[in-house]
Amino acid sequence: MPAPEPTPVPEPAGTQHQFACPSCGAALEFAPGTAGLTCPYCGATLDIAAPAAGSAKLDFVAYSGKARTPVADLPPFSLSCRNCGSAQQTTAIAGRCSSCRGPIVVSDDLGGQLKAPDGVVPFVVDQVNAVAAFKEWVSSRWFAPTKLKKVGTTESMRGTYLPHWGFDDSTTTDYTGRRGEHYYTTESYTTQENGQTVTRTRQVQHTRWYPASGRVSRDFVDVLETAVNQPDRETLDKLGPWSSATATGYEAQYLAGFDTPRYDVEAEQGFGAARQYMASVIEGDCRSDIGGDEQQVSSMQTYDTDVLFRLLLLPLWVATYVLGGAVFDVYVNANTGKVIGERPYSWVKITAAVIAALLVTATLVFVYQSNR
Repeated sequence: MPAPEPTPVPEPAGTQHQFACPSCGAALEFAPGTAGLTCPYCGATLDIAAPAAGSAKLDFVAYSGKARTPVADLPPFSLSCRNCGSAQQTTAIAGRCSSCRGPIVVSDDLGGQLKAPDGVVPFVVDQVNAVAAFKEWVSSRWFAPTKLKKVGTTESMRGTYLPHWGFDDSTTTDYTGRRGEHYYTTESYTTQENGQTVTRTRQVQHTRWYPASGRVSRDFVDVLETAVNQPDRETLDKLGPWSSATATGYEAQYLAGFDTPRYDVEAEQGFGAARQYMASVIEGDCRSDIGGDEQQVSSMQTYDTDVLFRLLLLPLWVATYVLGGAVFDVYVNANTGKVIGERPYSWVKITAAVIAALLVTATLVFVYQSNR
């Protein structure tokens, strides 16, 4: 018997989306690792119509040239929960009702002032594996309080999508610099050997420098830059990289039940950070083009053409645990499984380790002195 055709999820009218379970009427949530929504109460599932592979990329120059209100000055969304009727305001494009906790997804672009998401990178790591990764991370922390080792569960494990800008750029760079080529001369020197002064020779390296200039080209695809200020950039750099290769077109259903903040870093600011990364790669290309044994790059003039961009939502699990009255967050990259987290330290264990190391060192010194 052939498998039944997937049931497409109807798109609710308006800019506020809440997906009702066809069996019990409760709010459906997206189920990572599947192509559908699931009901957390009765277990019913509903398929999502397959989105387009990849996502649209837009002309960045045209976008940045349009006048628009800075995102920091945009108003929050005004919502009315269709489950319980409560009114609320939020800047998140997906989250939960503050009263009944039902999932809400917003697609309001505030009159064209807010850039809508272009694509979603799916969750590869589901919640079960994210919890397992958290437990492994906890058990592997050195110098952690003994109580941390006993933390087997999290206070909460919530899924979120982090907005990121992705940039394509075809670059051409004119550079100037110098090429260094090594040569060697023989040098005589004197040294003491067995109480005698002897003459020895050695090879000494020198460098001849020659002017160099040229042109290099490189195409960049989906250089990702964070579009949010929290988590901070240092944490995200440690947590990355994500791969955008599996990005699909945007569908509101993917966000049901997952926190998704509105971006608060403008696309222009993201492109500035992306160009810094590109510059470091291009400098390497210049050095390779210069050749020789050493290279110096004194100037680079880069020309950008065909700059495209898109707003991608990248998947993340956030685990929260409480220890000693303090709250700690652990992040699991749901694209790769990499874990980065906050943790306490046991200064008793650190002090004990330092004392043990000093004792071992003292013992080795004593043994060495005794055998001389």
